[in-house]
Amino acid sequence: MKKRLLFLVILFCYLTDVSAQKFLWNVDFAFQFDNREYKSTLARSETFFGARLAPEVGLGWDDPKKGTHSLMFGGDAIFDFGAKKIKVLPELTVYYAYNSEKFNAYAGVLPRRKMIGHYSNAFLSDSIRFYDANMEGLLLQYSDDELLKNGGGNVEIGIDWNSMYSKELREKFLIFSAGHFYYRWFNLGYNFSMYHFAGSEQQKGVVDNVLFSPYLGFDVTSLVPLDTLYVKTAYLLAYQFDRRNVEKPIYPQGMQIDVGIEKWGIGVYDAFYYGKNLMPYFEKYGHGLYWSEDFYRTNHKIYNRLEVYWHPLKRSWLDVKIRSVHHFEGKRWGWQQLVTLNVNVGQKMFGGVKTWRKKRSDKVENKE
Repeated sequence: MKKRLLFLVILFCYLTDVSAQKFLWNVDFAFQFDNREYKSTLARSETFFGARLAPEVGLGWDDPKKGTHSLMFGGDAIFDFGAKKIKVLPELTVYYAYNSEKFNAYAGVLPRRKMIGHYSNAFLSDSIRFYDANMEGLLLQYSDDELLKNGGGNVEIGIDWNSMYSKELREKFLIFSAGHFYYRWFNLGYNFSMYHFAGSEQQKGVVDNVLFSPYLGFDVTSLVPLDTLYVKTAYLLAYQFDRRNVEKPIYPQGMQIDVGIEKWGIGVYDAFYYGKNLMPYFEKYGHGLYWSEDFYRTNHKIYNRLEVYWHPLKRSWLDVKIRSVHHFEGKRWGWQQLVTLNVNVGQKMFGGVKTWRKKRSDKVENKE
């Protein structure tokens, strides 16, 4: 079986009409210290202290139509400091990627960092971003920075299949999308997610959790002597339906205003939400149904997240950020100290990629 597989790989590389095959590699390292001191009953006080390591290798080749293809294989392991046992089992990653100037496509088990959408914490919590760093499914993206004379945009859509139907496991999958379009200092866009929380052989019933959030924003960084200055107003509308246990769906909704300002790596970010509880079925289904930050299930109509941070290192391959995060859910305060370090290195940093086979036409020319 192994010999047949090796033969097929070699035959594929030889027959494919490409300019060259290239050996690819990448290593992603993430470190976090996340200490949470909450007086609120909505979220627990606890500390997450650990690291993630995700190396991968692969084969890449060029396409005559100016795109590049690659097949990648790797692993992702999480280390919780002080834990006697590994809480999260190492996960294999294997995916196909096509990348061109404007269009990207990914299929398989791939890192969530490939996503280009900026999803608020109403869609993805801090814990999800670190502990569920991979998605299983399909991701499509389109970007065009010259869509307009002084503007552009991007859009992506994907599906993340979390769990397959079985005797004990529920069928669960997430369909998500994001779009961002800008013209000079004005921008607009949206976030969307549809989580299908179905049943198993033992647990019947289906729950739908849909969240849509269009937004308008103004980024006036170029007009002021600051590194960052923006404001964004978003409308959040949810559709949630526990088909087996309730007669009608419910539509919790609210508004959120985000403000960000930064100079010399020191900044303030504030997200103010006013609206209804976006997680009404949490007591029954918990985080199995909801991926958003716990404070969005407040019944006091108000949630404010205030971050004061220092961003000393922000490069293409290295990012270090220290944050003091303050949560107010309409009645009680919570304090979160968050330190993150992310390193992403690959073959491009160390002399490019290694080409291990030239075109057949080049071989003919050399012989002549």
